[in-house]
Amino acid sequence: MLGRIALDLTKDVTQTGRVQVAIQLAMRHKAEVIGICTDPPMPGYLYDEAGIVQQVLSKLQEQFAREKREIKAYFLQQLESAGVKGECRMPQGPAEEALAVHARSCDLLIMSQTDMAQSNWSIPPSVVDSVITTAGRPVLVVPYVDDARQPLGQHVLLCWDYGRRAARALADAAPLLRTASKLTLLTVDPQPDMLQALDIQPGDLPAYCAAHGYPAPKTVHATSEGVGIGNVILNVASDSGCDMIVMGLYNRSRVREWILGGTSKTLLQSMTVPILFAH
Repeated sequence: MLGRIALDLTKDVTQTGRVQVAIQLAMRHKAEVIGICTDPPMPGYLYDEAGIVQQVLSKLQEQFAREKREIKAYFLQQLESAGVKGECRMPQGPAEEALAVHARSCDLLIMSQTDMAQSNWSIPPSVVDSVITTAGRPVLVVPYVDDARQPLGQHVLLCWDYGRRAARALADAAPLLRTASKLTLLTVDPQPDMLQALDIQPGDLPAYCAAHGYPAPKTVHATSEGVGIGNVILNVASDSGCDMIVMGLYNRSRVREWILGGTSKTLLQSMTVPILFAH
């Protein structure tokens, strides 16, 4: 079971849905929610050669402080209405550092996919990526088109390639998998010769799931040729009716990611259901 859930309280169009996802999970697991209200990034157009004008900076800081108080009041009211325990933290400094450090004393951090067309408070995609790779805890990323009224984690898609990150994701998702009704295991571009050489049996992962009280999994094999792994994952999730994806984050260096793209980048940009990323 989840005991403590960290929640990014960034003020954007996904805030309400993100809060409701956290409350849903907290009620299901009898967990408390720790809301993290970070400082928004300073608008770049306010800087000149000498930096930001002190008078302008003071006005912005006053505005940010007022909005953070409003966010805190809204969040605590939502918790009280739902009968969920929790508190709000208002750290200073870069958002990625604050979110990562608070996640480490929780079982899960909830963030949102970035909609770059929205307000200046929106967390940039690079911050989401950074938090996932540095927090040391699983991060549940909610798409900005998500309908938070629907129950989360009833049918989970687990991306499985027998690798370290997939194993980490399987372990990190344990509290959510135990409360799921259905589980689909997806292997993209399977390697039967490798499995045979290592004497890995088809029933090994289903046996693991049974031993830990997870639903009996349905296994799906798919090829990424001409489509890409990220699109395969999204297509299988849609075709199978899954409401959550669990996977390890596969990151390259920033330069290679920018040039070549990648599975993680595809999913973070095009996700249609919440994804639990482990790293």
